[in-house]
Amino acid sequence: MNSVESAKYRKHLEEGGVPPQQATAHADALGEVLENLTQTLATKDWVHMQLQDLKFDMVKWMLGLFITLFLAQTGVTIGAVVTILRYLPR
Repeated sequence: MNSVESAKYRKHLEEGGVPPQQATAHADALGEVLENLTQTLATKDWVHMQLQDLKFDMVKWMLGLFITLFLAQTGVTIGAVVTILRYLPR
């Protein structure tokens, strides 16, 4: 919270009947909490970077799965052809 907002908040508390010392303490405490909160919140850039990493991981897993399934299907097809050829009359 910047000094203008802090002064407005303090004035608002004092107008509501809060003693000046308490109003100052409340305004300072709220300012510290808001400052710490803004430092720990996720930014759009951070979220965007995390989503890019997630997309890359998803593509990597999907490609690996596709290759695995392709190889498995190829193995099954070759096995089926070999089995059929073994039982054909010569």
